[in-house]
Amino acid sequence: MDEPTAALGPAETKQVADLILELKRQGIGIFLISHDLHDVFDLADRVSVMKNGRVVGTARTGDVTQDEVLAMNISGKCPARATPGPGAPRGQA
Repeated sequence: MDEPTAALGPAETKQVADLILELKRQGIGIFLISHDLHDVFDLADRVSVMKNGRVVGTARTGDVTQDEVLAMNISGKCPARATPGPGAPRGQA
């Protein structure tokens, strides 16, 4: 799903989130693309950050903070608690 809540109001965003969580409960895997870190951390088990077409890093949402994910996006560096993408630099993200 690419930005499923991007142009929605709060009520519609909650409806979409509830649908995604129901699919998740049914064991259906979902690939969610979002700039809204609240959506990501509320709905996803894992987060991957891409910068310039490359994966910077991937982590379980419970293992990193939203600030670390944002820092990965800005710096392009993967924090120690995340798995770096191919060729991604490690660093203080």
